[in-house]
Amino acid sequence: MLEFNLLDHTLFSTRLTRQDITNELGRTLPTEDSCYRIRLLVDPDSNMHIEYIQLTEPEFSYMSLDEVTNTEPIWNVVLDTEPISKDPNDPFIVHKTTKRDVYNNARERTRCDWHATDDQPFDVILWNKDKHVTETSIANIAIRCVEGEKYRWKTPKLECGLLPGVFRAFLLLHNQDLVEDVITVDELKDAQKRGHPIVCFNSVRKLYRVNLLDN
Repeated sequence: MLEFNLLDHTLFSTRLTRQDITNELGRTLPTEDSCYRIRLLVDPDSNMHIEYIQLTEPEFSYMSLDEVTNTEPIWNVVLDTEPISKDPNDPFIVHKTTKRDVYNNARERTRCDWHATDDQPFDVILWNKDKHVTETSIANIAIRCVEGEKYRWKTPKLECGLLPGVFRAFLLLHNQDLVEDVITVDELKDAQKRGHPIVCFNSVRKLYRVNLLDN
């Protein structure tokens, strides 16, 4: 853990700059104008390795909460059967790394399938020991709540234990009706029961509605 916390100062031989990364992307990616999912790995010697997959335009993804609200859920999700066992402040949760045991184990427990059909779950929703929702195995999450005569969107607070995704930051910056707050497991179930939108989002798929299955 100490090594992880010191990685900016001691684990890399040189500190990569934004220009270093931009130059490597320019050398690696094809020149045609297209969209890619990119994975950038850096070893202790500051050597970069880039993996990429060309993407088609997602058919059911949206850039704004207003757009996604009036759509139908396109994927099924399920709650994990047990809370995350790690400290919510664990750096392997709040930073994106290749160590994904928490997410992979949750998907295995709940039998999630990347090619899910019918009533199969596509993704799993994680929660902590306080029964606070955190995130899914691949995305951040939000629900729309009714407060009096108004609607408000809530996404879990960082203190709950989650990866602060790039698209999550974008949505919080550009949507005054989206706030960071606690979402309990019971609140999530109630949102599904009442037909209130539950959405997931990341930088690849953007915003999409999900349907919470009973388990």
